[in-house]
Amino acid sequence: MNYSDSERVAAILEKIGYQKAQIPDESDLYIFNTCSIRQKGEDRVYGFIKVVNQWKKKNPRLLIGITGCMVRKTSSRNTEKDLKDELLKKLDTLDFVFQIKETNRLAEILEEAEPQLDLPQLEEAELNDYLKIKPNYQSRIQALVPIQTGCDKYCTYCIVPYARGREESRPMEDILNECKQLVENGAKEILLIGQTVNSYGKSILDKKTGKFEGMEDPFVRLLTEIDKLSEKGLNRLRFTSPHPRDYSDALIEAHATLKTLTPHFHLPVQAGDDEVLKRMNRQYTVEKYKKIIDKIRARIPNASISSDIIVGFCGETDEQFENTAKLYEDVQWDMAYLARYSPRTGTTSVRAFKDDVTREKKAERWHRLNDLLEKSARAYHENLVGKTLEVLVEKYNEETGECEGKSRENKLVQFQGNPNLVGSIVEVKGIKGLEWLVKGELLGRTQSLVA
Repeated sequence: MNYSDSERVAAILEKIGYQKAQIPDESDLYIFNTCSIRQKGEDRVYGFIKVVNQWKKKNPRLLIGITGCMVRKTSSRNTEKDLKDELLKKLDTLDFVFQIKETNRLAEILEEAEPQLDLPQLEEAELNDYLKIKPNYQSRIQALVPIQTGCDKYCTYCIVPYARGREESRPMEDILNECKQLVENGAKEILLIGQTVNSYGKSILDKKTGKFEGMEDPFVRLLTEIDKLSEKGLNRLRFTSPHPRDYSDALIEAHATLKTLTPHFHLPVQAGDDEVLKRMNRQYTVEKYKKIIDKIRARIPNASISSDIIVGFCGETDEQFENTAKLYEDVQWDMAYLARYSPRTGTTSVRAFKDDVTREKKAERWHRLNDLLEKSARAYHENLVGKTLEVLVEKYNEETGECEGKSRENKLVQFQGNPNLVGSIVEVKGIKGLEWLVKGELLGRTQSLVA
C-alpha cells in the first residue's frame, strides 16, 4: 500500500512543479512515507531523519515532511499549536506532516510551511479524492491498484484503522478504468491492494452509499470483470491482503476458473491459538482457518500459500506458542512473514493488555518458526524442480548474466538470460530449489508471451 501511495504522492509533486532529485542530499524536499506496523519501521525514520537534518544544514531551503501511518493530523510547523501533530512537536526540524488520504492537500500544506512558495492548484476531481490522482507508476509491466482505503477490523495490535480511518471501497468503475488503461499501456500483471481486500464493497460506509447493492460478493465480481482484460493482454491478477473471516467459497472457485488469477494465496493467520486470536480480535478460530486451507488445496492442489504470524503477543504462553508451531507444521506454508510483537501507541492492545513476553522469549519463538519456514519453503521450491514455470522477467544482472522474476506461484526464479527478456513472460524449467528462490533454465523453445 505504501508503494502505491508513494506513486500518487510523486504524481502530485510533479504536477505542482517538483522533479525527482538524482542526488538525495541535493533535494529541496524530502518526504518519508511511513509504516507503523512495527517499532522497527518508526525507528528507521527517526534514525534517517538525523541524516536528512545534516543535508538541511547545507541547504536551508530543504523542507522535510512525513506521511503514512505515523501521522494523525495534517499540519505544518506554522499550524496553531493545538492543531499540530505530535511529530511536529517532537522533531524540531520537521516542516510538515500529512495523512495519506489528504495527499491532495499537499500544495496547500507546503505553502503553509513555506509561505514564499507559490504552487499550482489541482483539478477538482483530484481535490475530492486522493485515489483519483493518476499515479506516477514505477513499472510499465506491473502495477499496484488500490481498491479500498482504511479498515474496519480493529485487530487489537494494529494502528491502521486509526491512521487511515474507516474502510471504504473505491467505485468499481474507477478501478476497472484504471486497470484497462494500465493494460492498454502494456501492464501484464496487476496487484490489487487494500487492508482486507476480500471485504471489498461490504463495509458500513460501502453499504451507506448503495454502490454495491444487489452484489452477493463484490470482490469476486470485481475479479471477474478485471479478468476479461486477458483478451487485451493482462496475464496475471493478484491481490493482497485478504482476511480469513471474509474468505468465501466463491473466491476460491475464482482462483480455479479465472484465466488471470494466479495460484498464490496470502492468508494471514497471525497466531495458531484460539485464545491469542481472541485477544487479537481476529474474529475466526484455528479450525475455521484450517478449513479454508483444506478447501484451497482440494480445489487447487499445487497452490502456493503464505501467511503472516506474530510471536510474543500479549499473554502468549509457551503452550499457546506451541499451538502456533503445530499449526505451521500442519499447514506447511511455503512462505511466512514473521514478526515479534511490538506495542503501538494508540492501539487497543496497549490499553487493554500487558506486553509481558520478554524480548529473549520473542526471539526464541521467532527463530523456531523461521526454522520451520526454511524447511517448508525449500520443500515447496524443490517440488518445482523439473516443472515448467511461467516467469515474468523483472530484472537482469549484468555481473552474473542472470534474469530474475516471479512465477505464477509468486516464487522468485533466477536463470541465465539476456537483458532483452526484461518485461516479457518466458518459460523456465526449474533445476534447483533453495530456501528463498528457484534456480531455473530458460527453455530453448520458449517464445515470449508478451501480448
